Amino acid sequence: MKIGDNVIYRGRVLVLLGHDPMSVPDRRAQVEDAETGERFDVLYDELEPLPTSAQGFDQGFDPVA
Repeated sequence: MKIGDNVIYRGRVLVLLGHDPMSVPDRRAQVEDAETGERFDVLYDELEPLPTSAQGFDQGFDPVA
């Protein structure tokens, strides 16, 4: 997961704002709820990447071109 990605935390879709380095035990991440603007810290290991609905689909491909 990269900063700026949408992530899932306890069923909520949030934006990943930052996180502790990998060398830190019990890493924490800073996230924001895009709808409410609420920002908070969570355990990084509790985050899940948001699955894309079109995995493997190249949205830049134009079959007519």
